[in-house]
Parts: sequence; C-alpha cells; structure tokens
Amino acid sequence: MPNELLVSRLAGRVATALREDGEVVELRVEDGGDEPAVGDVYKGRVSRVLPGIQAAFVDLGRGPDAFLHAADLHLPGETLPEAASATEDETEGEDDAEVPRRSVRRLEGRPPIQDRLREGREIVIQLARGSFGGKGPRVTSFASLPGHYLVYAPLVPFRGVSKRVTDDAERERLREILRRLAPPGAGFIVRTAGQGVSEEAFHEDAARLQAEWSRIQELASAAGAPVPLHRESGLFLRALRDAPRLPIDAIVVDDPDLLEEGRRFLSGLDPALAGRLRAHEGPGALFDDERIDAEIERALRPRVWLPSGGTVVIEPTEALVSIDVNTGKNVGTARPEDTILRTNLEAAHEIARQLRLRDLGGIIVVDFIDMERPEHRTRVVEAFTEALRRDPARTKVVGLSELGLLQLTRKRTRTGLRGSLTDACAVCTGTGRLKSADLTAHEALLEVRRLSAGLHPAEIRVRAHPEVARVIRRSVQSPRVGLDAGVVSRLEVEDDPALPADRFDVRAR
Repeated sequence: MPNELLVSRLAGRVATALREDGEVVELRVEDGGDEPAVGDVYKGRVSRVLPGIQAAFVDLGRGPDAFLHAADLHLPGETLPEAASATEDETEGEDDAEVPRRSVRRLEGRPPIQDRLREGREIVIQLARGSFGGKGPRVTSFASLPGHYLVYAPLVPFRGVSKRVTDDAERERLREILRRLAPPGAGFIVRTAGQGVSEEAFHEDAARLQAEWSRIQELASAAGAPVPLHRESGLFLRALRDAPRLPIDAIVVDDPDLLEEGRRFLSGLDPALAGRLRAHEGPGALFDDERIDAEIERALRPRVWLPSGGTVVIEPTEALVSIDVNTGKNVGTARPEDTILRTNLEAAHEIARQLRLRDLGGIIVVDFIDMERPEHRTRVVEAFTEALRRDPARTKVVGLSELGLLQLTRKRTRTGLRGSLTDACAVCTGTGRLKSADLTAHEALLEVRRLSAGLHPAEIRVRAHPEVARVIRRSVQSPRVGLDAGVVSRLEVEDDPALPADRFDVRAR
C-alpha cells in the first residue's frame, strides 16, 4: 500500500498524519503560540552561571530561561580540539543533527564554565529540546540547520552519511561528494533523502544552508539580546522537507492556503514531490473521511488492543514511560507458552508503532509477559528491534534486565502527542486519581472543626457531592455534633452534584 502524508487544520493548528503501508505511524500537531521551538536560533543573554553543575541559564526573551550545559557551549575565538572531528561510523539515525554535538560533548579538559562565561553576556544558541515536564528548553551553541538532503553544522568539522544509507557503493559516492563540498571546515551530514541525488543538488542545498547561516550571523551582529534570529519551519514544511526519507507517494491537504504554501516550497526544491501534492476531494473533512480523528482518540488512551485480544497499557510518567503487556482476552488454543509468544510478538510491533504515533521519548521500560524459553525471549527482542528500524527518531535498546523488563531510550525533543492535545485535569490536577468519598468527607469534617472553633454558637453549612454528603451524614448521625474546639449547634449538609467528587464547600450560616 502507498505511503501517504495527510495534512489538515485542527482547531486552527496544523496537524499531520503519516501512513506507511496503510497504517498510521505518526501523528503530529503544531505547537501552539509563539513560544521558542526546537531548531529556533536565538541571541540570548546569560541570566545565571552555575559552577556546581557546570551549566548556565539563558534568557530568550520569552518563556522560561533555557538550560545550557558547559559541554554545549562554544564561544567566538575558541578552537575545537581534533577530538571534535567525529568519524563516519558515529553517524546514527536519520538526519541526526545531534551527531556533531555528541562528538563535542565527549571532550574533556576544557576550562570550567565560570571561567568562560559571565552573567549578562550575549550568546547565539539554538534550541535542542523543547519545554516539557516542568523543565525549560535546552540549548546549544553548536547550531545545525537541516536542509532537504543535508544537515549543515557550521561550527563542527564533521562529515558523514546517515547509517540508514546501507548500500556500500552509494555510501562511497556520497563520501566523495562530501569531500568536495565547501567550505572545508564546516560540517555536513547526508540525510537518507540524499540517496541517488546528483552532486549538483547537494551543492545547491549546501549553498542554501550556508546563506541562511550567514543571514543569522548578520542579524546576530546587529541585534541586541534577547532576540530570535531564525525560526524553524512550521510542521507542514518540516514534513515536506523530510518526506523523501520514506519516500512519500501522495501528500493530501484539505486547506487551500497550506496547499499553495506547499507548492511554492517544493516548486524549486523538489518538483517530483510537488507533483504528488494534491487537494482533498472527499465529501467531509480529511481527517474524518480517513478516520484519522478516531486514530487520535485511540492514541490518547492508555490501553491498546492487540489483534489476538491481548492488551498493551502505556503510562507516561515524569521519569519514564511504563508499558505493560497482558494476554487480556487471548486465552489461546495451543500451549500457554505459544499463546504468550504470539501476544508478545504482536505487542512488539504495536509498541514500536505507538512510540512513533504518540511521539514518546526518554527512558522507556516494557514489561512483556514472562517467557520461560530463552529462544522465545530472543525472538521477541529481535522482533522489537526490527520494528524500531523504521522509526526516524534515534532509539537504543538496552536489552532485558534481570527482572525481565526490556529497557530502551528514544530521542525526545518535544512534548509528544499527549502534551500537544491534552491539559492536566483540573479536578485530579494531573494525577489521574480522585480522593475517595470517605477521605473527602473526613477533610470536610476537619474543616468544620476548624471553623467552629471561633463561633459560639456555630451554625455551619457543608456543600458536597451527593456521595460525599452521604458519608458526612452517616458520620455525624445527628444535627448536633460535639467537636474538639467547639460545639456546632446546627450542621446542614447539602447535596451538590455539580461539585467534583473530591471537593466541598464549608461556611458559617
């Protein structure tokens, strides 16, 4: 089946859905507002230097201050030791703009940050990770600009080819092209989209990226901090820029303005891809006609059903993402170990898809159903690793722990689908749980006790959810309640179905 990119407006924001072989594997919604985004370049002002953790905070002029580690700091006039030049074998993943930065982060022996940086200094930095989980953005001095076929890293002398380019002859051809790209001291990475592309196209892409970097430097010289110097392309244009990595057979758009924007963007850059861009012609909204809205709804739920009747439960937390596999309704008809193996193999494919679909990242722990046979465990780990190969984000499978938990990491730069489309519950404040009626009633009676201490006589009214009110009435069992700090001459308990089950209102009459 064809690979399709579907683009729509979702409540005023751009949303994209990527289908591979008829299956939705990525859902993205453009970040709202004007907050700094991953890839943006700023001229910021250092607000604090923290020698104890070898880091600094940088004021970007909007949003929380950004975190800058000493290993991500490069100041004008500083030179990079030869150790900063990574080798070809260090390239990992699709268009990995972090490869040059990782090579620099391995360096040791540089002066401490307090000797290199002072509060109030203005520096040029790029957002490497967005704000999420209560943490501000993370920034780096080692900027990188992604193009159609190349990633340009102007400050790091690194050149390599994505590991996703596997043909040896093609890799050698691309290496030769890289050696001839100017300027000699700048870094370039060939993206997967560069396979089979002419040398002329690489030189044109490199020239565009270098011109953009020159424009950023000119703005940085003239502007005072804090100020944005370069804004990363919006979600739709980023999707078009990255489309050749699959490749995409069709791009369907239901918004006329977006359609025209996409045609202008691709006209001189990739005419072949521009020919695959078309307007949605269905009777209804694109996401509704293609059942993408239903897919979004399912992607926001913790439980995912497997074809055999098993389930996968996905619970993101502050520290990690916990994933649990269960047999569910799958009782099987053969031996128990075969039922478990089948469920785990289905889960391996589905979990890899859900990681992309929900854009989950950081530390991920998967609790597969326990398998007694070593060959079954090996098959599941191999199936999971193979399913992750199509994920453009960098992943690393650590392996099964002694407790039978599969551990992996996945590159995380943005909030993910849940962070883009949901807010913390105003009732449970994000815990996902509510206090029981007994506990809420107990807290209400404590408030009655505190309030009655200053009233003689005390007439108090309590409003609560009917279930909580029932527990309060059962507890007091009398209109006259003796309390430690005073006597309530009259306690009126009123049912209020509009109140959340863990809230109440106590006041004197």
